[in-house]
Amino acid sequence: MTTACYFDPYCIAHYPGPGHSERPARLCEIVNTLSKKSAFKKLQWPAVSPAKLEDIQLVHTKRYIDFVFSSVPKSGYQKIEVNEVVSEHDDGEVTTLCPQSGNAALYAVGAVTAAVDDVMKGKVTNAFCAVRPPGHHAFPDKSMGFCIFNNVAVGARYAQKHYGIKRVAIVDFDLHHGNGTQAVFEKDPSVFFCSIHQLPLWPETGYEQETGIGNIFNVVTKPNLPRAAWLKRWRQTVLPRLRQEDFDFLFISAGFDTHKNDQKGCQLLETQDYFELTADLLSIARDKCANRVVTVLEGGYNARASAASAAAAVKALMRVKK
Repeated sequence: MTTACYFDPYCIAHYPGPGHSERPARLCEIVNTLSKKSAFKKLQWPAVSPAKLEDIQLVHTKRYIDFVFSSVPKSGYQKIEVNEVVSEHDDGEVTTLCPQSGNAALYAVGAVTAAVDDVMKGKVTNAFCAVRPPGHHAFPDKSMGFCIFNNVAVGARYAQKHYGIKRVAIVDFDLHHGNGTQAVFEKDPSVFFCSIHQLPLWPETGYEQETGIGNIFNVVTKPNLPRAAWLKRWRQTVLPRLRQEDFDFLFISAGFDTHKNDQKGCQLLETQDYFELTADLLSIARDKCANRVVTVLEGGYNARASAASAAAAVKALMRVKK
């Protein structure tokens, strides 16, 4: 079993401005933990190249891509999101670019496509993509929720185009609904998307009646849901449905803002739970898709809690004891 972490320093250089939740420290803590602790000495760190624009266009419109890169400021900050969601659960922060953000977005997507390449070519068994900006709120034609390009959606389309993967499954356990990913695939039977998330909470989507063409499965957790109840929902709802689906590749949108110490939400998961969530998905992937798994970092805004949680998830990928 070989696990690799895909990362580039440009993903740290992206800085949305003072006081913004989506700050570089989120990723710095994760990378420091995975690169320095002895438990991860066998973790590989392949080089990452920026994504090709033609691959980003598998999901995003050319007009939107051009808008992003034309909006990158030479200095200071530039907002590229109009906050369209009116909600008491919205803190008003939006997607913002700095001079390094264009490169960060390219390397974030490039990390995911590199991971797909290496998993499909048998160079690694599975992968963890330590990237930012995150992606699961990005729509084909607009930014939302700190996300520029939808990293996991591009990865799924890339696997289908370049390796003939017939059906992809994406499981998203971020605190927030993966509304961008749902929008990309809700009319596409070749992708199954499952999101377990808190409601009510921004972006106020992801209700259980949102099923696409039968390929979308949303599981709602209430604020302050006891940890045992959350895990029961996971085991009795998410996992049985995933076992019913056929797929040849599994992507995990891993948000660690369901941690009890994260300030963005009201969930009560603990660090070791992310080991269990990942291990549960790996056990299904072994039978369904020959262990082809790529995990992609999404949210998580308590840097220390996110680093510990990411470490737990990577231990599961490496089959290291928690």
